[in-house]
Amino acid sequence: MMPGSERVLLIGASGQLGCALERKFSTEKLVTASNQHARPGDLTVDLGDFAATESVLRSVRPDVILVAGAMCHLDRCVREPELCNRINTLGPARVAQYASEANARIVFFSTDHVFDGTKDSYVESDSVNPLNVYSRSKARAEELLQKILPQSHLIIRTGWVYGPDTQRRNFILRLIDQLSDGKTVTVPFDQLGSPTYTEDLAETTHHLLSHGAVGTFHATGPELCDRASLANKVCDEFNLDRNLVIARATNEMPQIAARSLRVLLDCRKLREFGAPKFRHISDGIRALRASSELAINEHQLPSTVVPPHESDERTTGNQKEPHEMLEGQSDRTNNSRGVSE
Repeated sequence: MMPGSERVLLIGASGQLGCALERKFSTEKLVTASNQHARPGDLTVDLGDFAATESVLRSVRPDVILVAGAMCHLDRCVREPELCNRINTLGPARVAQYASEANARIVFFSTDHVFDGTKDSYVESDSVNPLNVYSRSKARAEELLQKILPQSHLIIRTGWVYGPDTQRRNFILRLIDQLSDGKTVTVPFDQLGSPTYTEDLAETTHHLLSHGAVGTFHATGPELCDRASLANKVCDEFNLDRNLVIARATNEMPQIAARSLRVLLDCRKLREFGAPKFRHISDGIRALRASSELAINEHQLPSTVVPPHESDERTTGNQKEPHEMLEGQSDRTNNSRGVSE
């Protein structure tokens, strides 16, 4: 992919991964599309509305389609399985069908949740065994894309995504908001994954496309970490009170969907393809802090760090509860409501 040589359609542009992809692909002929939290200039694309999505595709006529939108709230997917199937499975399959007819390339972002976590680590060719509605919808979408575009699909499995996000949708930013207000936060100590910085994932996506990659790639940060330890790292970097973090087992957390407790994706294939290195957790958290401080200085965001016990209602505009459960419900590549971007 040469800069400016191909038209790129980014579906899910206002999600946290979508925003990172928009920044990385800004030198391309980029068209952005979103559903929730649409910004000026975005086209409207709801992956669950097949006719409207196809209309946008035929209007834009993209050479490359980045599918970063999804319904990703695990428990909501259990409550609304048909909607989850339309957005996460059938919608991307329709996009792939268009790509097949138009000789376009598609990048589909999937999840480490397609595995059940019973192996020490997983390579791309390992059999999937999804445990919940969300992960089954993603696994089925992978299968359909592989059938529709056997020689030209690009599937990127990732997990525990975090990065700059004005909507405050990832685990780390929500944790900061709660602790900054002096609230205790309950997090699971037995859920382990690899925190993945959005800017690194966007950089890797561009690298794979630029080098003609086809197939499935695992792309996560280099460290395996549990949620409670991650919370403590955030506390240390943002000077927040560790005593406000309460560690609990997953089975003590209020949840509906089953969780894969420990998933480690083997990313050797990605490294062998020459992709840029992902940041370690501490480096990613520091980069997140730097980006937040820059945004504050530019008056784009309210302050993310306030003295403990000092409430700041600007983050939601509503009265907050004194306690929060953060159970790591999904990758949260998109919005907090779990609807496609």
